Amino acid sequence: MKRRFKTRFVIGFFVLSLITLFCSCSTHSDQLDKSSQASLSGDSEIDWRQLPEPPEKKELIAVAGFENRSTYSADKLWDTSSQMLASSLLRANYFRVVEWEKMKQLFDWDTLSHASLVKSPENLKRAQRILLCEYFVSGAITYFDVNQHSEVSAFSKAKWIDTTIRVDLLLQDAKSGEYLSTGKGSHMIRQKYEGGLSGGQTGSWDAHAADQALSVAINKALFELIESFSEKRH
Repeated sequence: MKRRFKTRFVIGFFVLSLITLFCSCSTHSDQLDKSSQASLSGDSEIDWRQLPEPPEKKELIAVAGFENRSTYSADKLWDTSSQMLASSLLRANYFRVVEWEKMKQLFDWDTLSHASLVKSPENLKRAQRILLCEYFVSGAITYFDVNQHSEVSAFSKAKWIDTTIRVDLLLQDAKSGEYLSTGKGSHMIRQKYEGGLSGGQTGSWDAHAADQALSVAINKALFELIESFSEKRH
C-alpha cells in the first residue's frame, strides 16, 4: 500500500513538473512573440559642456563640404553630413557658423560634395574673400558598413543589423590654408529583431540607424577636433 502511494506520488510530481515547465516555456515564447519588433541601441550623447571655454570673440567658421570615401553610395549623403556638421558646430558653441544653406547657394554641389573648396590655394582664397571667415572645416566618411547576424536558441531566435560609420574632420586656416586640427569619430548602431520560434526575426535595415550612427560619429570627431585645436592655441 505504501509502495503504491509512493509510486503515485512520484508519477504525480513528475507530471506536475512537466506541466509547469510547459507553461513556463509557452509563456516565455508568447512574451518573445509579442516583442517581435526592432529596437535601435547604441546611441551616445556628447556633452558639449566638457569642451574648453571658447574665446571671448568667437571666430567665423564655414563647412567646406563632405566627401564620401566609403564604398556605400547614397544620394546627397554629402548634404546630410554637412548639415549635421553645421548643426553640431552650433551646439558646440565654440565658433560662429556660416549657415549651410548659404554655402549651397554660393557654391555648386560638385565642389561641396568633394570638399574641393579648400583643396587648392585658388579656391581657398576665393571662398575666403566671399565668406570672410577665419576657418574652414571639411569632412569625409571613410567607413560605412552594414552587417547582419542571427542567433537561434531552443526557445527564441534573434536577428540584429549593425551599422558602423567612421568620419574624419579637418580644420584649416581660411587665409593660409594651414591645417590646424583633425578629429576622428566612429559609431555603431544595432538594430535588433527578436521573437519566439513561431514568429519574429522579421524586418529589414532601417535608414534611421545610419542617421544616428552618422550623427554620433560627426559629434565625436568634432569634439576631438575642437579639443585639439584649443590645446594648440594655448
